[in-house]
Amino acid sequence: MFKTIQSLRPLAAPATAVLLAGALFILEERHFDQKSALLLALVTGVAVAEILPAAALGLVFFALVLQGVKCLPVVLLSGVLSYAVVPVVIFFVVIGWKARNGWVLPVAAVLFAGIITVNWFTDPTWINFIFGNQIYGRGLLRSLTYAFLIFGAFAALNLAAWAVGVAVNNASRSRKAQLAAETRLRETATELAVEQERNRIARELHDVLAHSLTVIVAQADGIRFIHRAEPDSVEEASSVIAESARTALVETRRLIEGFSTELSNQPTHKVDDLVALADRLSASGMPVTIETTGEPWRMTAAQELTVYRLAQESLTNAFKHGDRNQGAHLHLVWTAASLELRSRSSLITNPSTTPTPPPSGLGLAGMKARAAAVGGWVEAVRGEATFEVLAFLPSAGPGQQAATAAKRPRLRSLEGAQQ
Repeated sequence: MFKTIQSLRPLAAPATAVLLAGALFILEERHFDQKSALLLALVTGVAVAEILPAAALGLVFFALVLQGVKCLPVVLLSGVLSYAVVPVVIFFVVIGWKARNGWVLPVAAVLFAGIITVNWFTDPTWINFIFGNQIYGRGLLRSLTYAFLIFGAFAALNLAAWAVGVAVNNASRSRKAQLAAETRLRETATELAVEQERNRIARELHDVLAHSLTVIVAQADGIRFIHRAEPDSVEEASSVIAESARTALVETRRLIEGFSTELSNQPTHKVDDLVALADRLSASGMPVTIETTGEPWRMTAAQELTVYRLAQESLTNAFKHGDRNQGAHLHLVWTAASLELRSRSSLITNPSTTPTPPPSGLGLAGMKARAAAVGGWVEAVRGEATFEVLAFLPSAGPGQQAATAAKRPRLRSLEGAQQ
């Protein structure tokens, strides 16, 4: 609506000039002759006031001065209603004024009032007609009093038009500033959403590729050494490689095609998939045990995916940087209000081997971001011989536990796990 009004604003001054001219010609029963010269000059000033404000002020000034020096008809012949156009000119001049010297406008308003007052008193017939008696010859103080009243009335009218124009300009600037701020806010929100989506995709790709490629590399390295001594194990290792690559391909394809796992009602991974994750890592040379405590409650799609990704990242880091022979332990502690995910792995303690510290960059930062997205948190603790990751995820609410939680398949433990 505001933009529509702004687009029509240049037509306001010419339309007002036409309406004023028509109304005054009808009210004063005028014709296009010499007596209408002042009125035509003033309405012309209205028409160009917003586009050429300085020219409009000059036109009004010279028209009033010409009337004062009798080059234009005097007040009695020009009509008093013609002076009502002057405040309208001032209003539109204020609207279109772009120069910094804004003081010119109120000065012009007062100056016009003074010239009009002089014009009135230089037409004795008109001034005596207005006040109903002879002013001239009744004393200077009396004449000055009348002159001050006339000047004050016209000055007040002109300054009121100037003040209204200033108020309209301020309101317009405020509205423009508000629209600009709203536009910047929308742009910022869009940029933030894009950045969040970019970070989400980066986390997904990191988790998918880091785990899958780690398993693939480990199995491929193993095949190099066992393909002659243990040919039967090659098929099993090849199956793990194929399954890991296939899973990574499917998940990467889903991300590229824009299917947001966070917006889906069905998670791409569930807590129950941790068993397959542990099997894959165990087959790659790092035994993984899973322990569960408490009764699981129904999770949202985002919570299911978050638990899986946190466990995946923790175990992948243990596989890459820890002592694979010692394995890793994953413990899920279910309570009515939360789920605690604890991952523990052993560090390489061989003095002849330079230990590779667990990463603290994108992986851990991504884990913290994932947990925070569902209201939880993640902490990593490095000991002398162990590295632990603790994740805390609150439930949707204690009263929203699944009524069928007991019917859910329990996570089976791998060999050596404690229930």
